[in-house]
Amino acid sequence: MKKIFLGLIAVAIVVGGLWLGFGRDRPTQAGIRQPFAPPTAELPAPLPPLSPGETVAFLELGSEGCKPCEAMKPVMQAVRETFPEQVEVTFHDVRKTPAIASEYGVRLIPTQVFLLPDGSEFFRHEGFFAEPQVMAVLARMGVR
Repeated sequence: MKKIFLGLIAVAIVVGGLWLGFGRDRPTQAGIRQPFAPPTAELPAPLPPLSPGETVAFLELGSEGCKPCEAMKPVMQAVRETFPEQVEVTFHDVRKTPAIASEYGVRLIPTQVFLLPDGSEFFRHEGFFAEPQVMAVLARMGVR
């Protein structure tokens, strides 16, 4: 019985070590380890360029004090500066306004939601989302 118990403990330690070590070699930005999973869905097919006056939305759903959410601030600022006329960047603190979290089905923070000019959802990502990937999504949305 003691051997079985020790064997189970050894298996738990190995599995726990693998779980904790998973993804450690992934690149980081601002000291935040990248999320374990890739984006929640494949990127949709590219759309034609936005028409003059059209805008898309980049919603950042997170919370003040959340480390990955804080790491998204420079990414949001870069989008604002690069596409001031085409992309509306909005941050929602889901702890202060839980109705927003419910409305967008937030399961974890940060979550990024990209909306087309008609308000329909184009793409969604959970966890830290680096600037090059955000820019790639916006390009697929027709932002130029």
